[in-house]
Amino acid sequence: MKYYKTKNNEVYALEDNDSAKEWIKEKVTEITKEEADNITNPRPTKEQLIAKAEYDKQALITEVQAETQLLQTKLALGRISDNEKARLNAWLDYLDELEAVDVFTAPDIIWPVKPVV
Repeated sequence: MKYYKTKNNEVYALEDNDSAKEWIKEKVTEITKEEADNITNPRPTKEQLIAKAEYDKQALITEVQAETQLLQTKLALGRISDNEKARLNAWLDYLDELEAVDVFTAPDIIWPVKPVV
């Protein structure tokens, strides 16, 4: 299989045979499979990686809010057990770690581990 691109970065993959040779004209340039892959599936930009990390971070924060809402209500009403208080504190510690994540370091982010409850 040989790969070609046009001046507009349109990529073509053709079997290496005589019929392909007739199709190939001065309008295309032979490229490697890796180059073809980079054109058809480009790596995400730094901005895209940061946006994805911010989205993931917000999704995790939303999960913490869902996990802690009832526990915080029980705490406010004085109806929380010691076990529930420990769970709440574990989730709040996790939230602190999440909020400290710098999304601008994407894709090299080490995400904190969710509490095991």
